[in-house]
Parts: sequence; C-alpha cells; structure tokens
Amino acid sequence: MTSRRAFIKKTAGVLSMTAVTPGVFSPAAAQKFYRAAVIGRTGRGNFGHGHDTIFNDLENVTVVAVADENPDGLKNAAQRSGAKRSYLDFHEMLKKEKPDIVSVAPRQPDCHREMALAAIEAGAHVYIEKPLTEYPAEADDILAAAKKKGLKVSVAHVKRYMDQFLLMKKLLDQGYLGDVLGVRFQGKQDSRVGGEDLIVLGSHDMDIMRFFFGDPRWCFASVTADGRDITKQDIRKGREPYTVAGDTIRADYMFDNNIQCRWCSVKGSENWNQSYRHGDKSLSKWGFDIFGSKRILSHQESIGTYVLDFPFITPVDPPVQWRALEELGNVTKPDYLSHPIRNLIYAIENDTKPQCSGEDARWAVEMVCAVYHSQRKKAQIPFPLEERGHPLRDYY
Repeated sequence: MTSRRAFIKKTAGVLSMTAVTPGVFSPAAAQKFYRAAVIGRTGRGNFGHGHDTIFNDLENVTVVAVADENPDGLKNAAQRSGAKRSYLDFHEMLKKEKPDIVSVAPRQPDCHREMALAAIEAGAHVYIEKPLTEYPAEADDILAAAKKKGLKVSVAHVKRYMDQFLLMKKLLDQGYLGDVLGVRFQGKQDSRVGGEDLIVLGSHDMDIMRFFFGDPRWCFASVTADGRDITKQDIRKGREPYTVAGDTIRADYMFDNNIQCRWCSVKGSENWNQSYRHGDKSLSKWGFDIFGSKRILSHQESIGTYVLDFPFITPVDPPVQWRALEELGNVTKPDYLSHPIRNLIYAIENDTKPQCSGEDARWAVEMVCAVYHSQRKKAQIPFPLEERGHPLRDYY
C-alpha cells in the first residue's frame, strides 16, 4: 500500500518500482538534456506535495531556477531543489531562463492558469499540481495554449503510476471481477467534509473513475448543508481557499457498459469527521469498493486492497476469505511509468499523451463541477459540460 504523499516523496528521489524495463533514461541512452524550473508560492499553496523536488536525481534534467514571491520560502526551496538561481518573480525567471519544463507547484489552483500560461508562452512543457484548475474554462485556456504551441501538459494525479492501481485496472480490463455492478467511493470526510473534500481530494477519485471506466456520460448529485439543499448563502471559502458549498455530497456518475459510480462525503455525528481510530491506529476513511458479478474489490487507504471471491459480502459456508491484491500478481511497466517527469519526457520525445494529461485532468475538474450544476438544476448533467465557468461563483 502506498499513499499519494509517500509515492511523491519516493518519486522525488527517483524511485525504483516493480518490474520496470531498465535503460530508457540511463545516462548512456539519454539523447537530450532538459532545463527545468519550479514555480511555488509559500503560504498560498507552497510547493504542493514535493513538486519542488520532483526533478531531483533525474540524470538528464537540471533545475536551473526556482521562483517564489516569499523570500524565506524561496531560499528554502532553492536548497531543496538544488536550483542554480532564484527569483521572486516567476515571469522574470521564465523570461531569463527559458526552461524546457516547468513545475507549477502550488496546491491551491487559483494561480494555476496564470502560471501555466506564462510557462507555455515561454515555450515550456508543464507539470502541474492537481487539481488542474477550479473550473473548466481555466483548464480550456491552458490546454488551448499548449496545443497552439505544441507543448505537453502533465498533471499530478499520481495514482495512475502506482503498481496497485495499474494492477486493479488490468484486472478490470480482463474481466476478473465479472460485470461491474456498482462502485462506491468515499472521500476522507475529515474537517473538510463536503465541498472541500470534493475539490481537494475528490478530484483524485474522479480521475481514478475515468482511469478505470472511461469517460462518464452524466452526473446526478445532491449537495446539502445541515440536511437541507444548499443556497447561495452556503457558498464559502474552505480551510484551503477554494470556493465550496455543502457539508454532505452524494454524486452518481454513469459510464458505458451500465457502470454507475457513487461518490460521497458525509457529515456524521459523534466523531465521524475527526481522525477515525481503530485500536491504536488512526485510519483514513478514503477508499472505494467495486462490486462485480464474480468478485468484490475493496481499497482502503490505511489498510490496503483486497479481493473477495464472491459477489456478496454476506458470509457463506464454507467461509470465503478476503485476499490481498498482491496475491493476484504484479504489473510489468516500462521505466517511463516509474516517475511522472520521466513519463512527461517520454511523451515529449515520442509525441504521446502523458499518463495523466491535461485533458485527463480537465475531465476530473468537470466531474467535480458537475456536482453543483446538478444540485442547482435538480437534473442529470451530461458531459462534457456546456457551462464552463465556476459552478458556484458564476451560476448561483
């Protein structure tokens, strides 16, 4: 079991993962060296989950510069990243350094459009923290600019690189679970329960749904606050300054092959929205269950991934036991899937789509925004969204 935070920490040091094909980016094989730069914003999204060190130890990438408007944050980021030069103004950095690749690192996306467009205008490919943007129109601008310049955009939905998620997708594609009858995702449901859980953490879930099942057809959702439908008065800034609403969200997404996924984040009583403890362990509530006509797959972030060789949870005689996902085999993947920047460079050099492209990440943004559109209209919302603005600021 590997959390996203742990994965990125390992990735920043060029992780060694299961059954990779060696040599694709070895010093002898590398034909091109890349100049990289990092844009962060200390105190307002910082450098995301280690995106200032995302280039460290890559043998064909040199971090030429880092930018941060905060002098102390800039000094620390320069030390962590090994950047040769430091700038308080990212526009000045891009103009002077002309990097090949830029990490747009802040985890708060209100700056992503401006930073990404500046990097693209400077001729750089972009690796960007998730969520790509808060609403589709901003994502449209980034992707249109990149397409015009012939540049790649890769987004940090890193679960697409993890062995366990690649194995889950392989099993689903092979029909190992049988027909998928239903899927249930639940957010972390901590102090950010509801709207903030949806955008900060749920965007990962939306990306996983698409990774497993393809493009969604529609969304139908309920957003409530204190048990009633949200109104304009319920729109607020979250603990992280996203515009959000609601303390309970239940959203259904329909995919091809009659597959329906439900995502929920629920305000509960007692201690449900605090750290959940089992014995002496603190457990994350984030996870999902996939119910198949042959088997059930259950993933819980703090516990792992397990498969039950029976389509019902109800005990049977003789009892059927849960099996760890690792017992079902492993995955063989090329070296360029062992690291997000290696993957981006592979996409650049072979003109392929990154493992999580800007287009993939835009879908996650649309799936999040569709929740509020559905609540407002009390209707199924088809994809792609026609309304491209912010679903709370522009339409409520």
